[in-house]
Amino acid sequence: MSERIPCGGLVEKGDHALVEVLGFVPKPGRPCGILELFGRAGIALSYLSVGRDAGGLTGMSFCVRTDELARHRLILDEVRRRYDPRTVTATAPVVILTLYGPHFLERTSLACQVFGALCSGGLEPHTVASSVNSISAVVDTHVRDAAVACLRETFTWPE
Repeated sequence: MSERIPCGGLVEKGDHALVEVLGFVPKPGRPCGILELFGRAGIALSYLSVGRDAGGLTGMSFCVRTDELARHRLILDEVRRRYDPRTVTATAPVVILTLYGPHFLERTSLACQVFGALCSGGLEPHTVASSVNSISAVVDTHVRDAAVACLRETFTWPE
C-alpha cells in the first residue's frame, strides 16, 4: 500500500437528501433565484454545486435535511414552474463526507484521489465538489461505512 495522504479530518452530515435541478437555460440570476426560494423558506443548504452540462444548460446539486423534505417539495414545484428544468430529483437518504485540509490548496489531484478511493471499492458518488480547503462527496447512506473505509485506504485523519 502506498503512503496515505494526511488530512485535518473527516466531517459527516447524515440525514440529508440530494436535490438536483438539471438542464435549465442559463440566464443571470437563475441559480440565485432557486437558492433564494430555499432561503426565504428558512431551509439551509448543506452542499452546493452549480455548473453547466455539455449542451450549455445549467445544473445545480444541493443537499437539504431529510426532515425538510415536505417543505422542500413545494419549493421544487415552484422551481419547475419558474425555471422549466429538464429534470428535478430528490434522492434520500444521503450522507455528505467532507475531507478537509490543512494545505489542500497546495496539493494536486486530491479530488481525483477521492474519486479513486471510492471507485476502488465499487462506489459511485452522486456528486463531488471541492473548495480551497475541503473535498465533499455525497453518497447513499447505505454505503456510508464502505465509503469511509475506502477513504481510509487513501487518506488518514485524526479521530
